[in-house]
Amino acid sequence: MAVLNLRIPLTEYALLEERRTIIDSIKRESYKYGSTELHKLDVYMPPTSDSKSSSRPPILLFFHGGSFTHGGRLWPHRELVHTNLGAFFALKGILTVIVDYRLVPSVTYPGGSEDVLEALNWVSRNLKDAGDTDRIFIMGHSAGGVHVAGFLLNPMTCTLSSPFRGVIFIGVPYEIPAANKVSVHFRAAAEAYYGSAKNVASHQPLGMLRRARDEWISRLPPVRNLIAAREPRYISSAARTFAQLYASKGGSIETGVLDGHDHTSPIFSLCSGRTEGWGTDVAEWVRCQ
Repeated sequence: MAVLNLRIPLTEYALLEERRTIIDSIKRESYKYGSTELHKLDVYMPPTSDSKSSSRPPILLFFHGGSFTHGGRLWPHRELVHTNLGAFFALKGILTVIVDYRLVPSVTYPGGSEDVLEALNWVSRNLKDAGDTDRIFIMGHSAGGVHVAGFLLNPMTCTLSSPFRGVIFIGVPYEIPAANKVSVHFRAAAEAYYGSAKNVASHQPLGMLRRARDEWISRLPPVRNLIAAREPRYISSAARTFAQLYASKGGSIETGVLDGHDHTSPIFSLCSGRTEGWGTDVAEWVRCQ
């Protein structure tokens, strides 16, 4: 059975430790964007010396994975995890925001997607001087991507005037199968978040997409749908189904396979000096939008 806990291989973390000086060189500031202690985010500023023009940099918001129940912008005892992502994209000239959000059992649907909206609105209001708030992008990995998808596919949270230019999904479980096909913990967490097994089916990303109006999907910003070459089969299969249905409704979506990666390794790879080409591709896509 596939387990979606964000496990951190010691060998991969050691590569980040070797580059700690580079990672720690990026300016990071922490802020509170909502009412609870989990409503916090870290802002990573691009080095001013790397700026090629006087224009403000694009902004990337990142929502971490963690099976709905754990994870954070700073990983306990492995604080370079997610810090590496913020530093990587900042070094590419992108103002990067790593967002904490409420976790099960402290939140139920649609609270996670509401946190995406609240963080987006906070960034739009408060980072105008630091970044280009007309060029905001949202990235979600695994369960964080589920919340981003819930935001994107719900006209109550995502309006056509919402201040973002594009979305990047990485290893998102668009469809959460029964417990005999996925870890018992992950399925239980999903049912706790959505409220029941029936609600999982209707409110998970594929369920929401099936109900979404074609006119709505066709007017949303472009989506990058990234899956690792060694994803659990239910994730890679659902990702392709999601992309086909999204495109059939008129949505702009591009699917890419991250060769040499499993479900979690894309996150660890950034700033490691190895297999981080996917991040360079995403940075280029962001800059070109």
